[in-house]
Amino acid sequence: MTKIIANIFGVISTICFIISFQIKSNKALYIIQSIANVFYCLQFLLLGAFGGLFNMGLQIVRNLLLIRINTWTWLKWKGWGPVFCIPSLIYMFITWTGPLDLIPFIAYAVSTLAFFTDSAKFIRLSELFCVSPAWLIYDLINGAYGGVLNELVILGSVIVSIVRFGWKGLDSEDFNS
Repeated sequence: MTKIIANIFGVISTICFIISFQIKSNKALYIIQSIANVFYCLQFLLLGAFGGLFNMGLQIVRNLLLIRINTWTWLKWKGWGPVFCIPSLIYMFITWTGPLDLIPFIAYAVSTLAFFTDSAKFIRLSELFCVSPAWLIYDLINGAYGGVLNELVILGSVIVSIVRFGWKGLDSEDFNS
């Protein structure tokens, strides 16, 4: 029963992620993805996938801070991306059980570095070629089938957003609000 409930949370997260990539604002993307990550955290908690849980928690904090990037000028420093990766790296080293522990770190680090570029193109490309594939592998290994669905839908949603807004359209200032 726990696995079923966990995967229901994964499906709810999927719905949030679908919405996030179809919105023409990085700020709204961060908000909706934070909500999605809460459900993803619950899924990992119920499945005992604590590396995923920790990194999803970090993503929530990161996204909530990024919402304020245009207000809090100190967040505009490009060095924050690598700095925000340090807790994930430390957690990975402290709890190391094997190569599987690299996957949530890689997914978190790449998405964090992409988000701090504030580039709609780079955010979507990193999601398409690294972040979602990494989480997809992690989800499969941990039996997070709601998460598998989530990552497949995210990949499709990213492609749809690129087609919908156009490659050059992703450079629009509309994405930076």
